[in-house]
Amino acid sequence: MNQNQLFKEIWNERPHVSELSGDPLLPPGHFQHHWQFLHVLPKGTYPKWKLEKKNIILGTVDEHQNQDHIEKFIQLRQKLTAEYYKEFYNKEF
Repeated sequence: MNQNQLFKEIWNERPHVSELSGDPLLPPGHFQHHWQFLHVLPKGTYPKWKLEKKNIILGTVDEHQNQDHIEKFIQLRQKLTAEYYKEFYNKEF
């Protein structure tokens, strides 16, 4: 499965609102549609979870651009960071 296929699957499974704010999302076909899929753990730093559904949330384009300033996103990143290190390195973080 590639990233585009995963994004389509997530879009079909989840409500079309931001998981951070509840705001409505842009429809497929909109030129910024793909910006609404936020990797909680950056895919460059955590490549093993690039295609992990729990590492991708739906959010608005504005939320994507400002994710590091959104408390709910920061808390989720901390939770997934601990989970990642426990899973791959058998260490507590």
